[in-house]
Amino acid sequence: MNEYIQAIYENGILRPLQPLDLPENSILEIDVRNITKNGAKTEEWLREFEEWMESLDPNTPSLTDEQISRESIYEEQILRQI
Repeated sequence: MNEYIQAIYENGILRPLQPLDLPENSILEIDVRNITKNGAKTEEWLREFEEWMESLDPNTPSLTDEQISRESIYEEQILRQI
């Protein structure tokens, strides 16, 4: 089971913000990412992304759906499996 949840860290314990359908004493692997309530990290990321977008050459051609398809990107690996 893979599931995205949010939790709050209080008094040394991670407490999920919604119920989990898990048996007692389940051992889980957790990927911890700090998020802020005021969205400061989101605003910083958005500002950096917009700066990056503005730095790109406006004449750069867009890629087609075919060019960015999984089959196109991993064509050699797919052919090796056949």
